[in-house]
Amino acid sequence: MSSAELWLFILTTLTSTLAGICAMGGGMILVLLLPLFVTPGAIVPVHAVTQLASNGSRLAFNLSATCWSLIPLYLLGSIVGVTVFSLFLVQLDTRLIPLFIACYLLLSLWSVRVDRLMSRFENFFIIGALQSGLGLLVGAPGPLAVTLLYKRLSDKNAVIATASLFMLIGNICKISVFVVIGFRFSEYASVLLSTVLGATLGSWLGTRLRAHIPAQLFFPLIKGLLTLMALWILFRSLYQYLN
Repeated sequence: MSSAELWLFILTTLTSTLAGICAMGGGMILVLLLPLFVTPGAIVPVHAVTQLASNGSRLAFNLSATCWSLIPLYLLGSIVGVTVFSLFLVQLDTRLIPLFIACYLLLSLWSVRVDRLMSRFENFFIIGALQSGLGLLVGAPGPLAVTLLYKRLSDKNAVIATASLFMLIGNICKISVFVVIGFRFSEYASVLLSTVLGATLGSWLGTRLRAHIPAQLFFPLIKGLLTLMALWILFRSLYQYLN
């Protein structure tokens, strides 16, 4: 394992642990870190496989708490969203992906108008379409489903288990699209091995720490950290694109 892959393993473990505690934040932080390790065109597909492991293992550790009645509507929305957004993906200059990710995250974190707009889509079909569809372009579209789940479900374990299944559905849809358009996952086998192992370990740690650490403690930290990272990626990507 190279030093870069070791760092990826450590960072993925930490972000997956955070997601295991809070049901959010880990995937968004990871998608901002990946430009340091992979080419722009590989950010979203590598992130999708990593999150497949993270969400799949987290779901396995909390399967009994899943609220299955919410799944069909979200699944249908995900399929529709990925189908529509894949039309944009094939036209997108891969060099613009880090810029797009950074701008999207900053708007979702700080724009009142964007926040109000997203709050109107409190329907699991629409949330599934947006979360999975936008995920093709930005990797981690933010806690759209998690926010709604916290309103509908009182048990934190149920929120985390159901959110994990939601995101697992989105990951499978995204990976399927990248397979169809010819992305070569085999070229990133060693990177994916590091991230998948870290994601699985993080899910295990997060599941065990969840009962002892209030998730609310992390929310201000997550917002501040995501903001700084998004600004850094924005300026770094702009410089690279213009030069």
